[in-house]
Amino acid sequence: MAPKTEPTTVELETGEVALIVGEENGSMSVRVVASADVETDTTDLSAAPEIVLALAMRLLKDPDFHDDMLDWYYEHQDDADEEEEEE
Repeated sequence: MAPKTEPTTVELETGEVALIVGEENGSMSVRVVASADVETDTTDLSAAPEIVLALAMRLLKDPDFHDDMLDWYYEHQDDADEEEEEE
């Protein structure tokens, strides 16, 4: 049995939107949380919510996308590690 953990609180700055990806019963769960209410009756969102919603939809509708994202991350992680070592 996995140890119980306490929820983590994250405070978003004005204009920030968070994409929360989790795992629930072996399936991926995705939530979008904004620092303030986002108008849903408009067709024109600002960039941050639009990008996060697009990522969430792609994660939910394209099962191969998360694998592609992980591949990209691991390919670029070495570059980030090398940059940190140079500083």
